[in-house]
Amino acid sequence: MIAHPNRAKKKVTALSSAPTHDHEHDYSALLTSVRASFNAAVASGVPLFTTDAAGLNDLYLDMLPAERQVHTCHCCRRFIGTYGNLVKVEADGSLTPVMWNPDGVPDFYRPAFKALFARVRKARIENLFLTTETVWGNPVTGDWSHLSVVPPAAMVYRERALTAFQASAAVKENFRTVATVLTEFTRPMLDEAMRLFTAETLARSEKFVGPVKWLRALHDRPKGRAGENLLWLAVATAPEGYCHPRASVIGPLLEDIAAGKSFATIKRNFDAKLAPLAYQRPQAPPSAGNIRAAEMLFDKMGLAPSLERRFAHLDEVRRYAIWQETGESAPVSGGVFAHLKPRQSYRTVPPVNLPTITMTWEKFFRVVLPTAEAIDLQVPSRGAFLALTTAVHPHAPPILKWDRDDERNPVAWYVYPGGSQAIQWGLSPTWTRVPAIVPLPPLWGSRPMPFLGDGVVLLIEGAKDTTTNVGNALFPECLKDDLHAVRATIEAYSRSAKLVRDGDAAAGYDARKGQAISIVVRAQSGGQWTSYRVDRWD
Repeated sequence: MIAHPNRAKKKVTALSSAPTHDHEHDYSALLTSVRASFNAAVASGVPLFTTDAAGLNDLYLDMLPAERQVHTCHCCRRFIGTYGNLVKVEADGSLTPVMWNPDGVPDFYRPAFKALFARVRKARIENLFLTTETVWGNPVTGDWSHLSVVPPAAMVYRERALTAFQASAAVKENFRTVATVLTEFTRPMLDEAMRLFTAETLARSEKFVGPVKWLRALHDRPKGRAGENLLWLAVATAPEGYCHPRASVIGPLLEDIAAGKSFATIKRNFDAKLAPLAYQRPQAPPSAGNIRAAEMLFDKMGLAPSLERRFAHLDEVRRYAIWQETGESAPVSGGVFAHLKPRQSYRTVPPVNLPTITMTWEKFFRVVLPTAEAIDLQVPSRGAFLALTTAVHPHAPPILKWDRDDERNPVAWYVYPGGSQAIQWGLSPTWTRVPAIVPLPPLWGSRPMPFLGDGVVLLIEGAKDTTTNVGNALFPECLKDDLHAVRATIEAYSRSAKLVRDGDAAAGYDARKGQAISIVVRAQSGGQWTSYRVDRWD
């Protein structure tokens, strides 16, 4: 039976000014309606925000004069005070309260819900709402039932480096930072930066197109409260690193553009900051305090096993391949005549020896790969050889930006700045089999992150880095933002650690969008080989 602390278990006689109703039936329907409307509002997984809407419990009671005493309840008051002001932001910047949809509630409660809906909808966002609570409200106390909802699992905050309070405070600070940045970085500055990045004239342009485009789009949002709401939504859902352009290489670039510096100067300054051995990599040993902080953080998050890394195996990365060799054709049958060759229905034509064909990677991918039965790489004596690494412990918590609890991908990679010698990888400058081609790890899975690495790896048969002093290749720019504060300690650990070798290794040649490409491959199609020189991405 649905009950409430301050009401008798019978129909309540309403005042003449209020509609009569069956209290037990209507209150039960009310609880069901609140939960249903909440579930519908959050079904798309949108973030929720707290607002400055106040006095909601008093408004609720004031709109129920016939039953004010009946609905005076500590549990319901706490629910309304904690969750009653929550909203989601719509595409046009308007706010939708998630608890007070008046549609579907019994007639007796509809005026109260309309008043609550209107007050919360006009309120101002204060912060992102985060909580570790798996049930919002107190559904039942003894015989009494109360307002409550059960959020989807994805809306329950999972504490990592930050508590829910700290994480929401960080979002509030990010909101202030981005709002300030938008007053300093104007549309023309961002448009010019986009022109430089899309032309791929600067180092690793693909990594910064996303953040600059994101900032530029925020300039076009509506003015007033709707624009403020959309800014909150953008900040709350921004990829890692987007909200701190001043702390990244984007800030100095925009300042150089605003100062009217020459392209040569802009490029020199920007590319220097992107040097592989310097970008986001601490240059000094970690302090004692940073080491203690890292110990506490890794203990809290259970990340110690995630630091142990090994070379990935070919079979582990094959499932992400965009191309794999097809292998030998099977015989017609397995009988006694299987060794006989059938008579050809056409005249054998000798193959034409074609010169090496030059094309872009995108054309090679589109035209050659779909029919290629086998591919060989002309191994250069020196080049961008690359190794794929992964976690030693399969169930170690995610530590990489693209590794997620719901879609695990602990694979990373390393490549030597300036390239490395083929002999270091157990290779010689000759045609060598390519068993598969895979994208870089940030592109794997259902939610690719091309700004963290956009390119492919031509896996090479027998390739294995023979150097033993490379560390374990955990680079700060690949780690989750939770670990930013202790990156100096992780960098020091990574330099001193070793990659575990346990069998074959997945290694190959790096072909990256936005970087110079110069590889020669030959592809077999229809039993015939044709050579190609891939000289650029597109």
